[in-house]
Amino acid sequence: MKDHYDDINVIHYNDFGIAFSWKQNTFSSKNKIQLVFKDTGILLSKSEVLSFKSDIEYLMCKECDCKEKCKNLIPSPCEFITFSMSDSELTGLNDLLAGVCFSIELNDILKKII
Repeated sequence: MKDHYDDINVIHYNDFGIAFSWKQNTFSSKNKIQLVFKDTGILLSKSEVLSFKSDIEYLMCKECDCKEKCKNLIPSPCEFITFSMSDSELTGLNDLLAGVCFSIELNDILKKII
């Protein structure tokens, strides 16, 4: 029986989503990271993941004056896509991206050492 993870290399996951790379790289997915969260999947380069994380951290620093729970419009690295997220979803995405960025940096350091 085939395991769910036979085709992917998991980079990081949390309760909000998962990030992985495909084991069988096609031209479009070579050296890319697949992020899946909120029933959405986006395929990003390492630099796009780092940029997305910076954008999320910037948005999290801004305080909202509304008294109700509001949704945030989050721009993605994909020019025409914007996500609508609550503060808790934004926190989950930030945690997911932080884990991915940590793994990327750790792998880059290990490649230089080995």
